[in-house]
Amino acid sequence: MLPGSRSAREPDRGIKRGRHGLTPETVAENQRDRLVDAFVEVVAEHGYPQATISRITYAAGVTKKAFYEHFDGRDDCFRVAYEQGTDLIVARVEEARKRAGSWPEGVLAAMRTLLETLAGQPRFARVAVVEINSASPAVRRARTRWLEGFRTLLTDPEAGVAGVPEAVADAVIGGVYSAIYLKVDADRAAELPELVSSLTYFVLLPLLGKEGAAQELARMGQAP
Repeated sequence: MLPGSRSAREPDRGIKRGRHGLTPETVAENQRDRLVDAFVEVVAEHGYPQATISRITYAAGVTKKAFYEHFDGRDDCFRVAYEQGTDLIVARVEEARKRAGSWPEGVLAAMRTLLETLAGQPRFARVAVVEINSASPAVRRARTRWLEGFRTLLTDPEAGVAGVPEAVADAVIGGVYSAIYLKVDADRAAELPELVSSLTYFVLLPLLGKEGAAQELARMGQAP
């Protein structure tokens, strides 16, 4: 599950005081997972500037001392939450793309998976897409690396379609990201799946042209 998909305060996630028979490693992993979930919950609700360590640790049900045993500070926690979540998204997107029968079908499958995943996890979507703008350069660089990972959809496509220059690929990726941002920033992440057809068309356009992109969408039962 993506960070923030569960409350850190769920009864089955707590560790009883005193003897509990758990190893230190298990306790540490439990605390770390709860802190990451609590971080996403607090940032999504209050915004990153107002997401104090006190709020995060209270939401996680752990002490500040425990927080600093796992993270150097808020930005470090942000980076971990972001990378953990985006790694899961990339894995899902890649799996969907590889199952597709052709390059255009792979683009459609990847787009649908990305948008449906974000729509289903609005807390993580807000943190990863909107609140990350308030984070440190180190965290924002993690976003850049994540976005660059989508270049292969355009620069090294399958089915014999010639790729486009990286600068063009980056412009297309930026356009897709902007469309997602506008929905999430307006608290309308649930509407993201409605963009599947139009954003797939936008990705196909530089390689197939207007007619080719429209024809591929029609073949796949979609409309731009």
